[in-house]
Amino acid sequence: MKTFNSSKFKSFAKALLGKKDLPLPEIKMLSKPFLYCIDSPQPKDAISAAFVIVSGWIVGGESSQIKDVILCNETDDVFPLSLVDRPDVESAYPHRTAVGFQEFILTRQLTLGTSWFIQFWMDEEVYRFPLDLFVSGELCEEFLQQKQAKLAQIRPILQCPVCESDRLLIQDPVLSCPDCGSEFQLNSNHYNFLNRQLTEYGNVKSTASISANDYDPISLQLIEQLTNGLILDNGCGLRNFYYPNVVNLDIVDYPTTDVISIGEKLPFKSNSFDAVFSLAVLEHVKNPFECAKEIMRVLKPGGTLYAVVPFLQPFHGYPDHYYNMTSSGLKNLFSELEDLDCTVQLPGLPIAALTWFLNSYVQGLPQPIAESFKEMKIGDLLAHPHSYMDRDFVTSLQPQTNEELASCNYLIAKKPL
Repeated sequence: MKTFNSSKFKSFAKALLGKKDLPLPEIKMLSKPFLYCIDSPQPKDAISAAFVIVSGWIVGGESSQIKDVILCNETDDVFPLSLVDRPDVESAYPHRTAVGFQEFILTRQLTLGTSWFIQFWMDEEVYRFPLDLFVSGELCEEFLQQKQAKLAQIRPILQCPVCESDRLLIQDPVLSCPDCGSEFQLNSNHYNFLNRQLTEYGNVKSTASISANDYDPISLQLIEQLTNGLILDNGCGLRNFYYPNVVNLDIVDYPTTDVISIGEKLPFKSNSFDAVFSLAVLEHVKNPFECAKEIMRVLKPGGTLYAVVPFLQPFHGYPDHYYNMTSSGLKNLFSELEDLDCTVQLPGLPIAALTWFLNSYVQGLPQPIAESFKEMKIGDLLAHPHSYMDRDFVTSLQPQTNEELASCNYLIAKKPL
């Protein structure tokens, strides 16, 4: 196993443990007919956790077809990578084909001491470029120790999410409830309460998307203040940082997930957490009122809720998107709490909504019309909407973009006989 002095990494590994910022990506340009950028991992990054995020993008020719992107090595290990939209790259290279790729790979699956590549097909030819992967055994062990310590810490506050019994019995690899007979899975990485009953109740859908965001300054301040407390990150996604005082709950089995469950039926005893985070989650749940009630139940008296919910954001499914909220709607969800302070912080300023809408709109147009649309001035778009209905930048918009950016949705339905 290769190991490296920790002072020499630009360390994704240390970033995971909350110790260092990630470096900026370096864009590569080869003599071959494509550009590429590796967002993660960066060169000489040390992989310290149970996983590594592999992500980046490829730009080909104007009419190129890029497909079958994989991570592979010289010993024939192959890991398919999911293709994702990259509007930022498409905007930077408007006349070329662009694709993004992403996946997280479990560290134990990586063959150490081999050379790794990103390989893909483009226009019936195979291309590849190198990817540096270094695994630090010492830091991996540190991550696993933090995992085990946290799972042991939260064991006493678990309860059955079906009947709310606190008499859960550990019968490895099963966590069973003697009162209702429900059984749940457990292993060294997480508690899994997402059985068939709760999957159907929460309308949980499988997804290939990876939801991964960094903590904002408000979250980081609460994590620092509550070093000796316990915080529930309710709908955490994949976290680049792993904190010992934050319990990561999600419906997806990410390597950083501690508890797999739905927000409508939290598997924790009442009054268990000093703070609860719900960051860009409530728009994705089937019943936000029930989720809000559960959040308030598990929050300790005097505890802090930090919730972020979109208002003017396009449709974005992880894997589904049900509700956006006004500030009044968000406060109404948690009306039983005190000192409700609902504000607009830097990441959520109106300019974020404006640029998101405009970029999505442009991406939904055929290329010639998109170029013409980008030449329009703001003043050209301030008339009544009816005056634009026959314009090509309205009539040629892709159906999925109409759904993503719709001003209103219209429903006609019949009650069954």
